[in-house]
Amino acid sequence: MVKLLAVVCASIVLGGCGIAIIPQATGTAKINSADNSLTETRDGISVTARVEDLEVAPYRTADNITSFNFVIENRSSREITLPLSSFVLVDDKGNQYRPMTVAEVGTAVARDSEYLIPYPYVGFYYLEDREKFSAFNTFNSSLPYYAENHPAETLTRALPAGPVLPHGRISGLLYFPVDLSQKRSFQLRIYRPETPSSGAADFTFPFSVEKK
Repeated sequence: MVKLLAVVCASIVLGGCGIAIIPQATGTAKINSADNSLTETRDGISVTARVEDLEVAPYRTADNITSFNFVIENRSSREITLPLSSFVLVDDKGNQYRPMTVAEVGTAVARDSEYLIPYPYVGFYYLEDREKFSAFNTFNSSLPYYAENHPAETLTRALPAGPVLPHGRISGLLYFPVDLSQKRSFQLRIYRPETPSSGAADFTFPFSVEKK
């Protein structure tokens, strides 16, 4: 019960502290006002990035997970590869965050799902409300109720792994273990496998974080 109350309180605090993620245009990254994304094109490769969900699983009791939507278009005649190791998020203080694997996200989401209040348990203030509910309730089993949570459903939109074929296109989500409400700004950087991480990134997407 203590853990459950902690989760509820945390959700209220997070929900009450709204933020806006604002894309910042650069000489090569252009803002798409329709969805607040950034698009950068280089060497026949076009990448579009935007924030998808600030809280992938808002009931989590541990670190926050933020998802980003990526669209990668290979307009060249050669195959390209952008593995997870190519992506990094760097905040205004220089902290670095790497994307989580699908398995890691699934494990993290499933770990805290037991603290959810399972449907159809509902409290009633008045006896007549309970009786009205019972007349329509088809869940009459006396057996204990266990919520079925399928973390894989959260990951069905993950960015596909593997190479992008010539003139091909992939899109999907990457998940980072970061709480953007605690940041002032950040960059999403992409380094192609042949690009040393000590140098400039091949693609850079800067965003500012503003309190509402």
